Amino acid sequence: MKTALLIYANGSEDLEITAVADILNRGGVAVTRAALNSDGSKTVTLAQGTVVVCDGTLADCDKDYDAIVIPGGLKGSENCRDSALLVQKLKDQKAAGRLIAAICAAPGFVLQTHGLLDGGVKATCYPGCNDKAIEGLCSDGVVFDAAANIVTGKGPGFAVLFGLKILEVLAGSQVRASVAKGMLLA
Repeated sequence: MKTALLIYANGSEDLEITAVADILNRGGVAVTRAALNSDGSKTVTLAQGTVVVCDGTLADCDKDYDAIVIPGGLKGSENCRDSALLVQKLKDQKAAGRLIAAICAAPGFVLQTHGLLDGGVKATCYPGCNDKAIEGLCSDGVVFDAAANIVTGKGPGFAVLFGLKILEVLAGSQVRASVAKGMLLA
């Protein structure tokens, strides 16, 4: 069974992380919800006020995952950007060739800031949410750079398509099509 580590930070965009968790669960991916809290709390308040009790904290998640997913939301992306533990996990994930996915502000504030989009990786992000120019910046809603094994999404309006792309990369196009059909998207 494929596995995905979903990062929940205070201020993360509700729709972006909830849609991905739902879609991956529907597709049979084992989802672990990790709270990005240095105080050991598993409770996170998302950008629109949704309170989530995660499976554990990021520090508890010490195994390898097939995917690490980072939602956007300005404050949530800043919290992710500033987490040395998350940045190290992302660098290890990239070095191992495993999937990284980020949406909205996270591709620019987290991935680009820490060099994970260097070398012309094709990516998208919420307009203006990158500290420096993303060399491979695309205007598409969802972008998968197969060579880098990175999926990026533009913002909340693309959350479902972002989740479906992650599922497709992890479980294949037939599983993606089945989940999309069940959600009345096909």
